[in-house]
Amino acid sequence: MRLITVLFTALAMLLNFAVPVFGSPDKVPVPEISSEGAILIDITTGQTLFAKNPDHPYEPASTTKIMSALIALEKGNLNDLVTAGPSVLDQELTQGTRIYLEPGEQVTLENLLYALLLNSANDAAVAIAEHIGGDIQGFTDLMNAKAKEIGALNTSFKNPSGLSADGHLTTARDLAMIARFAYQNPVFRDYVKTKTKIIPRNRENIPTEMYNINEFIWTEPTVTGMKTGYTSSAGNTYVATAERDGRALLGVVLKSPSKTSIYTDMRKLFEYGFTNFENVVYKPKGTALSSLMVGDTPVNLILTDEIIHTREIGSTAPPDISLHVLPIASELKEIRKDQVLTSVEIVEEDRVLNSFALMADSSVIPPIPPQPPSKKSFNWAAPIILILLLFLYMVYRRVSYLRRHRSIERKITAGRYRDRDLF
Repeated sequence: MRLITVLFTALAMLLNFAVPVFGSPDKVPVPEISSEGAILIDITTGQTLFAKNPDHPYEPASTTKIMSALIALEKGNLNDLVTAGPSVLDQELTQGTRIYLEPGEQVTLENLLYALLLNSANDAAVAIAEHIGGDIQGFTDLMNAKAKEIGALNTSFKNPSGLSADGHLTTARDLAMIARFAYQNPVFRDYVKTKTKIIPRNRENIPTEMYNINEFIWTEPTVTGMKTGYTSSAGNTYVATAERDGRALLGVVLKSPSKTSIYTDMRKLFEYGFTNFENVVYKPKGTALSSLMVGDTPVNLILTDEIIHTREIGSTAPPDISLHVLPIASELKEIRKDQVLTSVEIVEEDRVLNSFALMADSSVIPPIPPQPPSKKSFNWAAPIILILLLFLYMVYRRVSYLRRHRSIERKITAGRYRDRDLF
């Protein structure tokens, strides 16, 4: 039934929009959208192409599950067998979309993530959270720590599902940063672009076939995934990614007035971004961005990769980004060619978009200082042994001499006695 609903809605959308997505090669005006908050960024460069109230706090609804899935992929193992606890029946935690887990039911983490990201199942979010974090609070602590690590400083998660809660807030800019980070994970990308998946379960008359409720996945070949959301207080929310002609864009719309408007607005954003902007090389690989002295020798710090920036097509204005070379921690005495020594940050309005390694363009190896001639200590062993041998030889000669002398004297004495006896 859900699949029929999705396909029917998708067909209605195709009939309602006469202009194909990302259609005209001519420039399009800055879009007017009905969502209260929105942002469009280039995924490669991280640069902002469009923004509407990008730093105003809004409820993310089920786009929260982007972060929940990211934590599960980083902290868990897809082959883990997750045992659902009693909390999967708690209406305050799981109201809304569910796959009707029962306490004690076991499902692999891999399959629960399909339920989380395709069906948007809140009970799957709870089961994952308790498996990874021990309890809901432990898991949300991991979510908030990751948000800060990514740079989403205006985001606070209170639960893993996105159900409305006091203080459960983000901004369009923060959510774009989180989604861009998740997009770098190829396993996550595979999940959010999946249309349908059957997950095995040991019970009857319960959902086993997961359908992706992101309607653009079914209708737009360039759209590569992400997540929708809705609560009565958050309104409709949507994060989406699209790729065309070697470029990738990411859009966020928050507090949109209807389910249809999130797609209308996202369509406008993608058409604007693909049609009006291009990516060009700003600094080629091997460009020297800084230098340092190693002893008396200057060494250039060069890029290990090219820096790309996004600009309006045909624009000759300097890019709205700055480069910040990080200092080297210690004074170096020796370096090797191609040794990575530091990095350069690409900054837009005090936000770090990317970071690239800088390496040495030459080697500096200090000469080995000459060693002073060593003062060898005299080895007394050989002379002592020689003297000892000489002494023993002299003793031996003396003893031999005395023996011969005594032998001769005995012979002489014996001869005298014989002569006396003759007379």
